[in-house]
Amino acid sequence: MKAEWIVRSDGGRLLLLFNGWGMDGRVAASLALSSSALAGRDIAVLYDYRDLSLPGCISEAAASADSVELLAWSMGVWAAARAGFGKVDRAVALNGTLWSRDAERGIPPEVFTGTLESWDDGNRQRFERRMMTGVPPELVESVRSQRSSAGQKAELQAIAEALSAGQPEPVPAWRYSKAIAGGRDQIFRAGNQRRAWQEAGVPVVEFPDMPHFPFAHPGVWEELAA
Repeated sequence: MKAEWIVRSDGGRLLLLFNGWGMDGRVAASLALSSSALAGRDIAVLYDYRDLSLPGCISEAAASADSVELLAWSMGVWAAARAGFGKVDRAVALNGTLWSRDAERGIPPEVFTGTLESWDDGNRQRFERRMMTGVPPELVESVRSQRSSAGQKAELQAIAEALSAGQPEPVPAWRYSKAIAGGRDQIFRAGNQRRAWQEAGVPVVEFPDMPHFPFAHPGVWEELAA
């Protein structure tokens, strides 16, 4: 995976944002500038899960930090659990589950496969509209991924291969503190999120009107800070 530092001062508190599939660093940069809830932390964003290995600079920063917090969105919830962290002080999952491709606890396999097989510029636009339902247009433009559709498809193909490798899912040494689910999520349906986190024993806070993109929804930042 790739990493970008958004704020780095070696202040002791480290926040890692595991982004959704297909995204880049623009979401984290926008959030760091607009949200006081992230103040006082070094912040890095991780994305592009063609390689699930944690970059060395992030491993080193996590090992030396006084505290490590994870904020994982969408497919990043699954990727964070595979990253090999030894100690995490707090982790919040946003509109994602530990089971990325699963009929009852994640994205249904036929939807996952259909997305992969049909991915192109036109379907990308339709996917973004579903993901960003109700999000102000100016925010959509400021966080829209600048990666190519071909690169996004290659990433989803790599995720599919990792899921099909036949190896048991790794059990991280930490667990998610809470999950936040959107009732209007058209990617990870709310019912599947509820089932997944109930099975994992993780409390869920649901926002009935929240779409898959959660960061503009009223009350989410207060819940993240709680």
